[in-house]
Amino acid sequence: MNRNVDLGVWDLPSTARSGRKVAFTLAEVLITLGIIGVVAAMTLPTVLANIQERVRNEQVRTIKYKLTQATDKMKSLDLIGRYGTEQTATEEFVNELKNHFKIAKVCNSDNISGCWPTSTINTADGTVSVSSLTTGSAIKALGLGTASTKTVGIVTGDGVPMILTYSPKCTPMDSAKTYAWSMVDYKPETNATTNCISAIFDINGSHAPNKVGTDVRTLNSLFGYKQLSATALSESDCKKYKDKIGIKYCRSGGSDYFAGAAKACYDLGLHLPSLQTLATIAGARYGRTDIGPYTSITINSFTNSSYPTSTGNCEDYYRAVGSYRLTDGEVICVAGNSIPSDSSAGVSVNGFFWSSSELSASQALRRYISSDSSSWYRDYRSNHDFVPLCVGD
Repeated sequence: MNRNVDLGVWDLPSTARSGRKVAFTLAEVLITLGIIGVVAAMTLPTVLANIQERVRNEQVRTIKYKLTQATDKMKSLDLIGRYGTEQTATEEFVNELKNHFKIAKVCNSDNISGCWPTSTINTADGTVSVSSLTTGSAIKALGLGTASTKTVGIVTGDGVPMILTYSPKCTPMDSAKTYAWSMVDYKPETNATTNCISAIFDINGSHAPNKVGTDVRTLNSLFGYKQLSATALSESDCKKYKDKIGIKYCRSGGSDYFAGAAKACYDLGLHLPSLQTLATIAGARYGRTDIGPYTSITINSFTNSSYPTSTGNCEDYYRAVGSYRLTDGEVICVAGNSIPSDSSAGVSVNGFFWSSSELSASQALRRYISSDSSSWYRDYRSNHDFVPLCVGD
C-alpha cells in the first residue's frame, strides 16, 4: 500500500497536483496597486487634514490650559483683580503673570509687532496689520472696559507669540472657590479665572497661513468672528462631512442644525465657540468677570408670565421653571442698573448660540444671551432657533 495517500495529496487543486504554481499575474498586481493608489489619493488628503486639525486643536487646548493653570494659581493667591488703569492694566498684570507663567519676551503696545512673527494676520474679512493691534477694541476683546486698554505682546516660554489685554475693571475672584473648567475631548481647557484676559496667539509661528481660526487662535476675543444665519445638514450630509468639520455625531433623520452650524463655521476657517467663550460674552454683557461655562445670570426684575414664581426671586425662577430647571451649575442675580450698555462692554452679541460641545446625536450645549438674562442649556440639534457664531477659538 502507498502510504503517501494518507497525506491528503489528492485533496490538492489540480494545478498543485500537476506541479504548477498558483500566483497573480503581473497585470493583476498592477491593477490592484492602481486601485489602491487611486483610493489612497482620494482619501489620504482628508485623513491628513483631519489629523492636522486634531493636532492644532490639542496645541490650542494646551496653550489655554497652561495659561489657565497660572491664573487659577493666581486666583488662589488673591492675585486676580484690578491692575492699574486703561493705560497700564495689561502691563502691570503681565509683570505679575511672569511669576506664575513662563514668558520669554515682552513687547509694549508701541512695539507690539516685536513679539509677533508676521506683519499681518489673515481673517475671513481680509488682512489686518499686526502693528495696528494696540488696544482691546483692535483685537475685539471681551474683557470689561478694554476698548481703549493698551495691549501687550509676549512670547511664552514655549515660543508661542501672543497679543493680550487685561480688563482694568476686573473684579477680585474668590480665592477659596473652585471654578468649573470647560472641556475639549474630555480634557480641561480653561475656566473663569482667565475672563479678564483677552488674547490672540499663533500656534505655529511664522509658518503659513497666519489665519484666524487655523493657526491664529483667540481667547475671550471676537477677533475675526462672523455671525451667520441658522442652517442645517441632513443626516447623509452630516455623515459625509462630520470627520472633516470635527464633530462626533449626526442626528438620525431630519435636520441637524448643530452640524449645519459647525460646517458653516468650518467653511470660513473658523469654529463654534467653546461654552466658556459664550460665558465670557455673557459676562461682558452683564458687567461680570466671574461667569463660568455653567453659570446662568439674570436681572432681579426679570419675570416671565408663563413661569410665575411665588417669591419673584430670579434664582427661584431658574430653579423652578420647566425647561430652565438646573441640575448643576450656578445662578447669579444682578441689579438691572448695574448692567453696562453694549458699547461700554464692547459686546453687541445677542441671541441663541450653539457652543462647540455636543453631547450626543440628539443634543448639544448652547447659551442664550439677551438684555435681561443669559443661560446655558442642553438642547436638541433639531432646534432652528440657534445660529452659528463663528470664532477663532
